[in-house]
Amino acid sequence: MLDCPTRPEGHGMFSRIVLTCATAALALTLWSGAQAQMLDRVVAVINDEAISYRDVEARVRLALVSSNIPDSQEARQRVVPQVLRKMIDERLQVQEAQRLGIVLSNADVDGAIATVEQQSRMPRGALLSNLARQGVDPARVREQIRADLTWMRLVTRVIGPQIRIGEEEVNDRLQSLADRQGLREVRAAEIFLPVESPDQEAEARAMGERLQEGLRQGTSFQSLARQFSRSPTSSNGGLLGWVSQGMVDDEVAAVLETLDRGQTSQLVRTSSGFYLLQVLETRIIGQSVNAEDSTVTVARMTLPVPAGAPPKADLMERAFALTRNAKSCAEFDALATKAGAPLPPRQGPVRIGELPPELKGMVAGMAANQVGVPMDTPQGIVVPMVCSRQDAMVVSPPTAEQVRRQIEDERRDMLSRRYLRNLRRAAFIDVRM
Repeated sequence: MLDCPTRPEGHGMFSRIVLTCATAALALTLWSGAQAQMLDRVVAVINDEAISYRDVEARVRLALVSSNIPDSQEARQRVVPQVLRKMIDERLQVQEAQRLGIVLSNADVDGAIATVEQQSRMPRGALLSNLARQGVDPARVREQIRADLTWMRLVTRVIGPQIRIGEEEVNDRLQSLADRQGLREVRAAEIFLPVESPDQEAEARAMGERLQEGLRQGTSFQSLARQFSRSPTSSNGGLLGWVSQGMVDDEVAAVLETLDRGQTSQLVRTSSGFYLLQVLETRIIGQSVNAEDSTVTVARMTLPVPAGAPPKADLMERAFALTRNAKSCAEFDALATKAGAPLPPRQGPVRIGELPPELKGMVAGMAANQVGVPMDTPQGIVVPMVCSRQDAMVVSPPTAEQVRRQIEDERRDMLSRRYLRNLRRAAFIDVRM
């Protein structure tokens, strides 16, 4: 029997003292298959709002499925603490938004889901239906997305007006960029696992190692960031944007410097916690990509639609599921053969600007060895893949307005972390077993 305290000795300290012990017991309960009355029991109270076993079970299932982590007792023991902490943060964020009169509509949530599908190169409507088929309640997905959106709107309304960027600060950044012109910068994404007290060290490291295993099994970095990262960037799949030396922690910058396009780091320990980092693109400071003049070789898989076939939306989802994990055009060809489709023909090298309109917009944002979104055409369901890409670069130093927005984003990120930390400290958080 786990011996966990059940009443707080101080609002802020209680969650740090009890959470690890309590969530270990919770993971065992969820794995053993709790009865209905157990599922309705309260796991945690955040101010005057309760989280039940049922709530946590549903979110754990979402986290495991979307992260491609096999459902086991050991996996749940590692995942439950992060899931419960994220749920507690979400309750605090939504409560603060309600206090300030910030409310989101269902249309806002629908739009965010469509954006996630677009970023993940999924057909419209595929996200919720794919998860539902794997036992995930779509309402829980909407709940998480609503919380993320609500916090983003709160940060924009409350923190945005506090940010003042002077001309001198902008000019200093422009001069710094000019001094570093010709050096490399990267477009990166992050997963952040905080370590707020020594007893969280082993738990955060174990979670990071589990996420690394998920990445090795083909789970997208963005999916893991949305479920497990505790950074404000989590709602955007962990996207940091373009960064270079001096814009992030020295430990993070040093690791990013060693990564090439498409590579993911090992766990990085900083003073605040653990990071996993991924480099999405690289470029030279002072240059930018001219997509129209960049050249690509594109493969297109065509899946015929026979008479009496299922609805087009179902076929689009199947095409996405078939091709999404292809890492090269050789794998893409093998998948076509497996599906009984013709070998995907190649087009190129060709300028992106010369591609057909239905392909140009999609391919412009794709990297080499990346699969596109299935398209409904008269010939059938067509799935494109970029086999190779050679970017055309142009000299394009950033404008003062671009630099101002970048500094604002950095300041907003820092202040939003501080805001949430203050909400945690002021809250009554009672984790119960």
